[in-house]
Amino acid sequence: MTHFPGTSRPIYDSMHVARQRMCMYAMKCQICGHVASRDQDGWLFINWRRPWDPPTWPEGSLTEQPPLCEPHARMSVEQRSHLGRGDYAVLRVRTPRLWGISGTNYQLTTSGWRTRDSNVMVPYGHVGLNAVLASRMIRELRKVTVIDLPK
Repeated sequence: MTHFPGTSRPIYDSMHVARQRMCMYAMKCQICGHVASRDQDGWLFINWRRPWDPPTWPEGSLTEQPPLCEPHARMSVEQRSHLGRGDYAVLRVRTPRLWGISGTNYQLTTSGWRTRDSNVMVPYGHVGLNAVLASRMIRELRKVTVIDLPK
């Protein structure tokens, strides 16, 4: 992927892998790259229900989507076609814990490396972590409060 920060418009369903990692690690807004919104209730995230989410969703859910600043969270909700279909929630998260990565799983064979699965989710510390080429960093959302965005 080429990388030219600030020279184009966001493609919501296709975040650049380096930008995703930087924003997720440093808690920066996934759209503008500035510090994400944080208040006494926590960091601002938008999350939507996935098949693997716990019954306590959004509490305890895993996300590959970095946090947002308030103006871009508002814009994201207004232009929510990129959020996909299904349930989504605007959240304040007190403990967005780094959980692991998602990416392509590789296996070393006698004829070289072969891909096994793509989009696998592997927690940090897992024995299979070293065989995955990461494309996304994942956070686990704990101490979650569902909110309405301020106008």
